[in-house]
Order: sequence, then C-alpha cells, then structure tokens
Amino acid sequence: MFFILSKILAFFVRPLTWIIAALLLSVFLKNQQRKKRCFWIGVGMLIFFSNQYISNRMMLWWEPAPVPFESLEKHDVAIVFSGVTKSDKTPNDRVYFNNGADRITHTLQLYNSGKVDHIIVSGGLGFQQANQSPAAERLKSFLVMTGVPDSAITVEPNALNTNENAVKVAEILNRDFPNQKYLLVTSAFHMKRAAMCLKKQGIEFSEFPAGYLTGAPTLNFDDIFIPKAEAIERWESVIKELVGMATYKLMGYI
Repeated sequence: MFFILSKILAFFVRPLTWIIAALLLSVFLKNQQRKKRCFWIGVGMLIFFSNQYISNRMMLWWEPAPVPFESLEKHDVAIVFSGVTKSDKTPNDRVYFNNGADRITHTLQLYNSGKVDHIIVSGGLGFQQANQSPAAERLKSFLVMTGVPDSAITVEPNALNTNENAVKVAEILNRDFPNQKYLLVTSAFHMKRAAMCLKKQGIEFSEFPAGYLTGAPTLNFDDIFIPKAEAIERWESVIKELVGMATYKLMGYI
C-alpha cells in the first residue's frame, strides 16, 4: 500500500503536473481575471522549470561531489540499490537500463579495479511487475555477463523502496559480512535519502555517488534561453527526493 501511495504522491508533486493543471484552469475557469492569472502562472512555471542553467545549478547544489577512484580506500562490500533497469522489454537475453546505469557500471569498475571484493544488489518487483524478474536479479545477470563470478554477488530480491533496501541489506551485512568495510553506491541525486535509511539501521559505511544528472555550468545561449525537457526532469528528481525524505521522516524510516 505504501508503494502505491508513494507513486500517487509522486504524480502530484511533479512540476509538469503543476504546469498542466495551471494551464487547464486557464481554459476552464469562467472568471477572466483568474483565467489570466492561471495562464501566466503556468507559463512562468514552464519557463522556470525548463531552464537548463537554473536546473543544473540546483542539481549541483543537491548532488554530492564525485569520489575519485584513486582516492577511494579498499572496501569489502559494495551495496547497490536497484531502480535503473527496465523490466518489460524483450527479448530477455540482455539487461535494459534506464537513466542511472552508472550505479552498476561504476560498481563493476570498482570490482575490476580491486576496490571492492563483494557486491550486494538490492531490489524487488515494482508496481505491475508481477511477471518480471526482480530488479536485483537483472543487475546480477549484467554483472555475471561482464565477468563477475557468481560467488562475488549477493542478491536481495524483495525490497520495494529505499527503506526496504536499507532494512534488508542491513540484515545481510550483520549476518554474512559483520564488522567489514561497506561502500554504498547509488545515484547521486538519491544518495542523501539512501544514506539516511542505511544509517538508521546502524550501519557505518562510505558513500560512492554515481549516475550524475549535472554537467559543468555554462552561460551559453542554449542553456540560458532554450527550454529543455531534461531540466524539468532534474527538478522532478529533486522534488521527489525531498518529498520522499519528508515522508520517510514522518514514517520513522530516517
């Protein structure tokens, strides 16, 4: 139930939802003054949220800085939270990734460079995925295809959200890998909430953000004046995380 409610809430906090709602009100309201006000509010939000420069600056503030590979100490276990694969694409002879594939490709790089010895991938089935394989199994299949031995991978296939990722991974760590050095790998925009959830379980770990949504800030014409859909997506990612953190705080997850 919490999973379904979180998806419904995510719909209502999307900037695109606000923009469409304001423009629809400008069409259907009878009061002319309110119609104009809603129209210009909708247009204003569209200009603001689609501005590449503003959204990039905002995301640079939100995302933690990248960790250079050469400065990273060796860790025993890398913890990867899923959420970056497509479950309904066929044929099933490969893994299809959404945005954020760096979560697993950077983990692979960490393993191949000797920075981690073992990988835990966590994630189950999302909404309307009953006939698909768990997300963690898809990530494991990618790692195995790229040469990581099966013995170096632990799958946690039941978590439905970030809190469950943390709870179930903590159980595995305390049972199978006690008193070792852990490295949390997840998307940079998701790191704050993921880290809070794992800390709530009493786990000490280092962070390795991946899957950055930012680029170097520029003042070129395109970034300042040309509306970009990806700018809106950045805002949606951050607002979703803020709402998620607020909800998790109320639920006692963080």
